[in-house]
Amino acid sequence: MQVMTSAQIPNERPGQSNAPEGSECSHLLVILMNDRHGALDRIVGTLRHRRARMQTLTVGPSELPNVVRITVVVDDSEVGVEQLVEQLRKIVEVRHIVNLSSEQTVAREVALIKVNSTASNSSEIIELGHLFGAHVVDATAETVTLEVTGSKEKLEKLVSELQGFGIREIARTGSVAMARGTNDV
Repeated sequence: MQVMTSAQIPNERPGQSNAPEGSECSHLLVILMNDRHGALDRIVGTLRHRRARMQTLTVGPSELPNVVRITVVVDDSEVGVEQLVEQLRKIVEVRHIVNLSSEQTVAREVALIKVNSTASNSSEIIELGHLFGAHVVDATAETVTLEVTGSKEKLEKLVSELQGFGIREIARTGSVAMARGTNDV
């Protein structure tokens, strides 16, 4: 039996994009899929098999009956994403898939952020939340829970500002998105 040392372990795995370092960027894929048993498993399996670098994966009902809307944010090169889209199109349950650019997209995340609080600083936490458009959904003697909707950057900025108070818990949805204006996915 041969034991591999760290010097012998290859840096790249088969199937990964051979794009030059630093050429990756975020891509937002919106997939409309027939709601059938095992269909989501096939999509996630394809993403894993293609070694897609998923940042978020959000699944929910669409405006069409028995059709699910999946929003996936992946970091990869343009070529890697094009190949991924072609593989996803081969899945029988996939009705439609589109790679939206940030200029074409309205994208939002939702976060619930539970912060440590005291009687002396709870109003400061609530006021800071209001600056970011957050709403208080729960308040106790020891914690304040804020709900905020916005871009990934907005949520991360709020989280950063709240760190000084002591964040107890964060729950985020990941991106949901649609095309701007009258364009439909």
